[in-house]
Amino acid sequence: MRFYDIISAAAVLVTGVAAAAKGSQPNLGYAELYKLTQQFYDTFQYPNNVKEAEKINSTIFAENVQGRVSDTRNFEGRELNTEYIFGLFIPTASVSVIGKPVGPYEIIQFAANQNIASATTRFNFTFPSFGNISLPIAITTWMTYNEAKEITQYDVVFRWFGNVLQLLLSTVDKDPVKAQAKGAAVLATSTCATHTQFCTGNNAQYESEEECIRFLTKDIRFGQSFELGMDTLLCRNVHEKMIHFRPDVHCAHIGKSGGGQCVDDYSYLQKVTEDYYTNAPWIPTTEQSPPYGDH
Repeated sequence: MRFYDIISAAAVLVTGVAAAAKGSQPNLGYAELYKLTQQFYDTFQYPNNVKEAEKINSTIFAENVQGRVSDTRNFEGRELNTEYIFGLFIPTASVSVIGKPVGPYEIIQFAANQNIASATTRFNFTFPSFGNISLPIAITTWMTYNEAKEITQYDVVFRWFGNVLQLLLSTVDKDPVKAQAKGAAVLATSTCATHTQFCTGNNAQYESEEECIRFLTKDIRFGQSFELGMDTLLCRNVHEKMIHFRPDVHCAHIGKSGGGQCVDDYSYLQKVTEDYYTNAPWIPTTEQSPPYGDH
């Protein structure tokens, strides 16, 4: 080997070691990150989300993907995220507060650097369980990507979801108290019917449909808009739509225990100070980026 080749190989090795030591991430560039954001929302839109959910393990996500949705919970791994990000928004016979992303959508805010993309997207949803009312939904996303252009992390906020929930319930009854009571009865009946159909044998959570409805309407609270990951009826209604994918995993989530997903096991302070993400830094690591102290 020529001396020049030896020096070049050594330089590449040193550069690679230094980059690894810094925990550097791939530098995909602004245009590519915008394209990846568009591709994600194209796939999220119905009926494309149906095809993606059927893949079971969507390669849009990295195998070790970490995800968080503001009003619900953290979701880890490719299969679980395929179910929740794509499968959850597919219309079914269930009565649900979850809508159908029919589009069109518009990316109204966007910033990107290295392998990090942040966007606010206004997406048109319809809500089949509430008279097919159509509403624009604003979604803010932070995402990081690996070299294979797979999502390694995401942090998602459905903005002003409390207002959305209020609008949906107002289609049931103009009186907020009556609307919530009527809504609870319908959501519980739907959730318990799904339990009867899919949660059998070792997956059963209730002895009867009547016990299920009584528990969901009498023994736990309906829930506020930010409690889709707490010990509420709303949380169990969200998870109802996941049951047909994997009853052995999701039946517990609508049961009395909440299955670790619909439980009151954290406070506001715990959630806001949670140090969850480990796959990638949320601040660019390239030399062109400003030092941390300047943020």
